[in-house]
Amino acid sequence: MAERVVKCPQCNAPLAPGRFARSTVCGYCGTTVQIDPSAVSVARYRQALQEWEDPARHGYSHWWTVGTGHWAPGPLLARGEISDVYAAERARRPTERVLMKVLRDPEHAPLLEHEWRMLVELQAAIGNEAPAFLTRLPQPVAHGPLRGGPYEGRQALLVRQTPGYLHTFEAVRRVHASGVDPRVSVWMWRRILETLAVLHRAGYVHGAVLPPHLLVQHGEHGVRLVGFSCADRVKGARLRAVCTRYEDFYPTSLLDSQRPTPVDDVRMSARCIISVLGGDPIRGTLPRSVPGALADLLERAAVGEEGEGERDLAWTLRERVGEVSAAVHGHPGFHPLVMP
Repeated sequence: MAERVVKCPQCNAPLAPGRFARSTVCGYCGTTVQIDPSAVSVARYRQALQEWEDPARHGYSHWWTVGTGHWAPGPLLARGEISDVYAAERARRPTERVLMKVLRDPEHAPLLEHEWRMLVELQAAIGNEAPAFLTRLPQPVAHGPLRGGPYEGRQALLVRQTPGYLHTFEAVRRVHASGVDPRVSVWMWRRILETLAVLHRAGYVHGAVLPPHLLVQHGEHGVRLVGFSCADRVKGARLRAVCTRYEDFYPTSLLDSQRPTPVDDVRMSARCIISVLGGDPIRGTLPRSVPGALADLLERAAVGEEGEGERDLAWTLRERVGEVSAAVHGHPGFHPLVMP
């Protein structure tokens, strides 16, 4: 029996409608396609799929392959502790934009593999508990050794690129050396705590809430948490690595125990906010431009003296930040971060 298959006339993507379907919607461009009653053989379908997946047919001259997908590399965006991060897009039309982490040293391959497992697990765990928050987390696309290009054989991990998240907290601190507006720091911290609250309630800990792992949304009130190579389930979690550039951001108790907890995540988040406010995250001191009530809350949270319990600590603190901000700044307003 012949298999009924059609190609989208709008974007040329292969489609496989139901056996008795009169129409189908293209999952790539959204076009509604009326089904021609004539049948297409499996062989012809596979040939069309192979042609569609061929980057050269879409005008690409070079690409890197991960698994069965071909990706056209873009510019280098960042150099992390163990990997380089590139912008990339799927080498076909319609395309898909991703961020590609390319490991520099094969010795760290277990960390990248662990990060992939965590991201996949979190999609399932949080998708059931709080599906609206899935967009706050990196969306895993593919992983495996690179084939082709200058980094042949290196391990790579691809996550979906979300537009607008351009600046790390590292970059924010460099541009705003004297500190961001305290009103900006309020929504920054609340966004981080919201993400941590969802992670903790799902039974996970991040383990590395650090400036290079926090991305600010350009012109909006968004913050994304990335860098999940040290994430783990709360029960049995262990610290898999330490970012040497930011070792002082880790609580001493965490470095001693090597067992990350939700309290450690919250403490590190407070230290990151102290940093972008122009303060000293190690000593927990803040400039005088920061209102006293907010400074006091940050200082207590940075040493683990704010709130009780682990599962709901981040959300409780998030609510407390809102109360302090209302008392100090009045009604909430729109205060986007200004970056060049």
